[in-house]
Amino acid sequence: MKRALVTELLAMLMIGDGIIALLYPTSHPRLWRAGPPSWEAAMTTLARRPGMTRMLAAVEIGAGLWLAARQQPRSTDRSS
Repeated sequence: MKRALVTELLAMLMIGDGIIALLYPTSHPRLWRAGPPSWEAAMTTLARRPGMTRMLAAVEIGAGLWLAARQQPRSTDRSS
């Protein structure tokens, strides 16, 4: 898969995850608690602090939009 497509996919995943975290700042992190103890602790902290979760979600959405905006179609695109 081409780098631009992978980057675009990453941007879409970031935007979607950020929107879910904005809407569900306590339940969304709880779904992701499985993993190493340090990861579980981080997700528990986010679930207990919805304001911080929303702030991080907004940053994630912004970063995803920035990534998506940087992607340019190849000049040799034959779709016209």
